[in-house]
Amino acid sequence: MIRAGAVLAGVLIVFGVPAWAEESGSSTPANYVAGFVGTTLDYRPPGGTWEGWPHDVTTLGGYGRQLTPTVALELDLGPTFVRGSYSGFSLTPGLVWALHPNVYLAARFAIPVDPETNLVLLPGVGLSRAFVRVMPTLELNVSSAVGRGDPDLGVSLTAGLLIFF
Repeated sequence: MIRAGAVLAGVLIVFGVPAWAEESGSSTPANYVAGFVGTTLDYRPPGGTWEGWPHDVTTLGGYGRQLTPTVALELDLGPTFVRGSYSGFSLTPGLVWALHPNVYLAARFAIPVDPETNLVLLPGVGLSRAFVRVMPTLELNVSSAVGRGDPDLGVSLTAGLLIFF
């Protein structure tokens, strides 16, 4: 059974073209730091039925680099808490592709490292709005832990804030 932290660790990230890059005409890749808070909306264990909200909260911090005006790489990491108690810790590399300055697709791969290692696929879609160097985001993901051969399914929602530099 996948940990709630694995479901959310990957829900993270996002963005379109930063407003300041458009204004300055800069083609230099932009760096950014990111902070996120997310939760699992619904969860189905392998072979089971949907169980609803598992009362989890994941906080993440990360670093990203915009490779082109529409493509970025990111690495996020952080802990998950279930009913207020520590549950796990994950690393989440991801690729983000902006379809529009306010809509993006994310391909994330959460790697829970505590209490056990696994691989979680986290495709998602997000909304974003750039305000000069700051961008709030909201991302919806579907997740499946495939690293142990018994896939599960989850749906998560994450709110974030990116700060470009």
